[in-house]
This record gives sequence, structure tokens and C-alpha cells, in this order.
Amino acid sequence: MSIIKDRYESWDPNVTYVVGHQRPDTDSIASALGYAWYLSQTSTDITVVAARAGQPGKQALFAIKRFEQPNPQLLTGVAPTFGHAARRQPFVRPTEGLPAAMMRVAEGERVIPLVDEDNIPHGVVTSLALARAYTAPVNIMQTLAQPCSSLAEPPQLFYSRDKISDHRNSLLRSENDDFLVVNDEGKYVGVATRRRILEPPRARLFLVDHNELAQAVTDAEEAEIVGVLDHHRLGNSPTASPIPFVVDVVGSTSTLVAELCKTAGLTPPSGLAGMLLSGILSDTLVFRSPTTTPRDTVCAEWLSALAMVDRFAYGEELLHAAPGLGARTVQEILDNDRKIYQMGGHPVSLAQVEVTGYQSLPERREELLATMEEWRQREGTSLFGLMVTDVVTGTSRMLTRGDKWVMTALPFNRIGEGEYDLEGMVSRKKQLVPALSAILDETR
Repeated sequence: MSIIKDRYESWDPNVTYVVGHQRPDTDSIASALGYAWYLSQTSTDITVVAARAGQPGKQALFAIKRFEQPNPQLLTGVAPTFGHAARRQPFVRPTEGLPAAMMRVAEGERVIPLVDEDNIPHGVVTSLALARAYTAPVNIMQTLAQPCSSLAEPPQLFYSRDKISDHRNSLLRSENDDFLVVNDEGKYVGVATRRRILEPPRARLFLVDHNELAQAVTDAEEAEIVGVLDHHRLGNSPTASPIPFVVDVVGSTSTLVAELCKTAGLTPPSGLAGMLLSGILSDTLVFRSPTTTPRDTVCAEWLSALAMVDRFAYGEELLHAAPGLGARTVQEILDNDRKIYQMGGHPVSLAQVEVTGYQSLPERREELLATMEEWRQREGTSLFGLMVTDVVTGTSRMLTRGDKWVMTALPFNRIGEGEYDLEGMVSRKKQLVPALSAILDETR
């Protein structure tokens, strides 16, 4: 199975997207695929599409290929654009006579786009300009013979992919009520009215494996959040109306999807079952993580039977699918699984990377620490931590850069410059975040 190269994909206002966080791991991808399938089986009145907010990691891509599942659609952003606000309004040619434009006015149009044979706009004719032309004291036959271009006025143009929010202030000051929208090649797309621009369609998102807008797809604050399915701490923003909101104490969002399928009497196809199994095995480190619950193990057993794989053997294969530190770029190590938290009023950035041994850590330490400090200064965080978890031994080390008062308060065993031994910690969510939160809540 080949993976399609990322390309810009505009969102569709007629679709509900099931999407994970910005740095999609295996559980984020699996739960998006699984929950989109579940909704498509149980909701006949909506069109549901699985999506992703970034490039999946190597482990997730391994699972996608292993079980022949589609890579979810890439959403680069979900802000309303002028293309979403535009309506494909009929146009006339610049060379056509004024009666052609007058017919459009008679059908209720306020402005008539003038578009040539190459689909390039040459201006607009307004109903007011037509009224003046028809009431002018000249021969009516001369008026009717005039081409529409004789009354053309320069339009206010916007590109279809321009975000409305980037132009909202100038639009409010504009005297126009109708705006022409063109594509990247300058070809006519439609007309966007002021009312449509100020109240544009909004993307419909069902968030999985996260509930904080800071971790969501770009511009999610301009979208309509229609539901949440997650297993992390609460950090959600308020919604305009009640929504299905499920955050439960399990090791994986894929577990929640599997339970919904079982309750509804739905049996996922073999490949999808394998993908959901991958989400559980990845997030629980094949049941070694303290976040693992009996519900995770029950669902994993059910899914492994459907996928026709041994969950323990496949789990080890999955954990070893991710490359070692030596084969990854600094960007991949620090940014593929990174989240920003608010702890005691202080922003903290925590990344996690899974390895099968610490052999390459010493040779990458200085490069990683330097980049972490650069990013920390740029983002204004009080602490940047990289949790390096050995999935074989069930231990972790942490590289850190932070404000002096935070570094001084860290309770972990320091084993080198900017490096700490976290001993038996393997869960960022259940072990490291609570420990750091307690420190920042009490300090300063």
C-alpha cells in the first residue's frame, strides 16, 4: 500500500471530520479511523470523514501499511475562507449587451460579474449603474447596444483560500456588500456577500484523543466542535451548545471506540480492528504502562481475534517499528509527540519519544538540549522536557531545559547536564505530568 504525499486539502462544510491532535500518534490515527467508521454506521444523516492534523509517525504509518488502512485526510487548517463564503453566481461576458446584465438584475442579483472566455473577471456591473444607464436621456436603442464592459466597475477581489478572519477588519470598513472571489490562478469562483462573509459556514469537528484547542488542528477555534472522545485530562473550551463529550479513564482512545462498537453490536472489519488494536498496544506499551486498565486488555483481546494476530507478538513488532534516535532528525524526536500544558499558570512543553535502548542518547544529547532551549525561548515556556522511554526495560530518562527556579525544583535523580533518570516512569500523562504539575503549583 502506498501512502499519498501530503497536499493541501480544503475542508468541506457538508462533512463532519473526526480528527486527532496536531502530532498524530498511532492511537490518534486509529481512533479517528475507527470512530469515523462507527459514526458512519450509526448516523445516516451526516457524512463522516476521518482526518489528521499532521504527518503520522513511523509507528502509525507501519500500522496503516500492516493493516492496509487509508491514511486519514490531511487538514492543514479549518478556518472559514472566502471560497467557503462564495456562491457560484451566474455571470455575463464583457462583450454582451446591457440587456444580458439587466436579465440578471431582474432575477434578483445586485452585482453582475463580467467574466471572459478564459474565466477571468473583468469587473462588475451594478444594478444602480444599469438603472442610471436606462434612465439617461439618450436613445434607448443606443443604450441597449452598449456592451456590459461600458458600465464595468473594478471589483474588490479576494482569493478563495484567503482566511476571512485575516480580512475581517477591512471588510467591516468597506462600503461594498458584494465581493468577487477567484482561485490561485485568478479565475472566477463566485460572489461572496457581506452577510455570508460575516456568518460563514464553519467546519464540523469531532475531536478524538484530545480535548484542548491548543492541541487541535490549526484554527479549530473558528470551527464548530460537535463532539469529543478522549482519555486525557480536561482542558476543553466552552461550546455554544451541548455536545457529546466523553473523557474516560482508559489507556487508549481506541479502547473507547472498540467499546462503542461492541455496545452497538458492530463488528469492525479485520483491517480496522487491527488498526484499533495498534492504538491500544501503542498507548499502553503492550499493557506495561500504568495507564492500562482491564478494559484495554478486554478490547485488545477482542480486536486481536478480529484482526487475526497475536496481540503480544504483534505488540512487540509495533513497538520496534519506530526508528531509534540515531535515525531520526531533531525535529522528529522533539515534535512528533509533543504537547503544551498549563501548570500552575506556567506553560510547559513536554515531548515523548519511545526507543528500544539508550545507546544513541549520549551522542544526540547536546544537539537535542540546544534545540530545546532555542524552542523554549521562542515559545516562552517555563520548561521544555523530552521524555525518552525505553519500551523494553520500562524506564525513562528526561532531557530538560527551563527557567532556573523550575530546574532547581525538579525532584528527579540528575545523571548528567540537563538529563534526569525517571526510573520506572513510562506514562507522560499519568506519571510525569502530575509530578511536574505538583512542583509548579507549589513553587513560586
